[in-house]
Amino acid sequence: MRDAVRFLHAMSHALELRRQPQVGVIARRTADDACLARLTELLATDRSPRFDFLDYGVRYQQLALAEFDGWIWSEYLAWRGIAHLAIRHLPTAATLAAFLDLAADQVPDAPVWPQDRDGLSWSHDRALLEADEDTVYPLAGELAVMSEILAAAARGEPFRRGDACAVVASLEATRTTPDGPGLALLVPEDRMVYQAAHALNTALLALAVSDVLGMSAEERREAALAGLLHDIGMVRLPAEMLGDAVYSPQDRARVRGHPLEGARLLLRQPELFETPAVVSYEHHLRHDGSGYPRLSYPREPHVMSRIIAVCDAFDALLAPRPDRPGLEPTVALLQLERGAVSQFDGRVVGAFSEAVLRGGGERGLHLTSRTI
Repeated sequence: MRDAVRFLHAMSHALELRRQPQVGVIARRTADDACLARLTELLATDRSPRFDFLDYGVRYQQLALAEFDGWIWSEYLAWRGIAHLAIRHLPTAATLAAFLDLAADQVPDAPVWPQDRDGLSWSHDRALLEADEDTVYPLAGELAVMSEILAAAARGEPFRRGDACAVVASLEATRTTPDGPGLALLVPEDRMVYQAAHALNTALLALAVSDVLGMSAEERREAALAGLLHDIGMVRLPAEMLGDAVYSPQDRARVRGHPLEGARLLLRQPELFETPAVVSYEHHLRHDGSGYPRLSYPREPHVMSRIIAVCDAFDALLAPRPDRPGLEPTVALLQLERGAVSQFDGRVVGAFSEAVLRGGGERGLHLTSRTI
């Protein structure tokens, strides 16, 4: 969410200058240029950002931005009729400046609500901005947050547990809709986008499986959190290597090191990620004691690791690779069932099959696809 925060800070500065009569045109234009630059950066990570300006703060793609609790401009924008803002593409500098003028009440007698100008749409009613919802990835906000978490990890920077937990809460909410969640299958053209989508897919599957297994609400959330972060060690690998159809022995060894790298990365975070660290380390261990990383003595992986191993493998089988197309869900499920004897926990595979085959039932998972 870093780019969204930076954009809002830049917008806030541009709005504040408009309310100060002594500020000159050059200073305002500089602030507008900075706001446009921050918006350009945001659109590079989130193609359809949406903001809700509430009395108590700001939501970005349904997720609360803690940095803007009590932000004075949030209540003011809502009063002006800009309670909800959607950005569909980069506006021109003139369009953005005109929007900021309206938002700051600098255009007397100009209508504010609702409007759609050159990629910017705003309204006091969110429903009026939903016309193009079918063209937008339904979990775009969560995808943006996960992309930022992975980018921070790749840069060696800490990330907040609260951001990951907010994604989990949002994923839980999608399972209460009449149609249930969809599984987003992405073409892995961009490594960071694919990894973020794979994290969301794995977390969604983990919620469904843990539900069938009868786990508590807290355990289901912990499973989903582990699903989000299980592959975080992959950010340490070069993007060009992951795009290769054939790995060299050296590349294969580096890939096999990602569970250990992920566990180390999570344990170094200032906040506690104990279960995700365990799952990161164990999710490629097989139920019969084989797999990787190699252990000095055989032991049964943690139950969360066994759940994520199945969910991770299923989504990986569905995704296309440079050397093969993605498998159909029924074929991927058959492969999981064949591996239930040695590679996976048979009870978890059974619960997974039930979750998938349940389909449109009360707790089932709708397997749909969305290429981004």
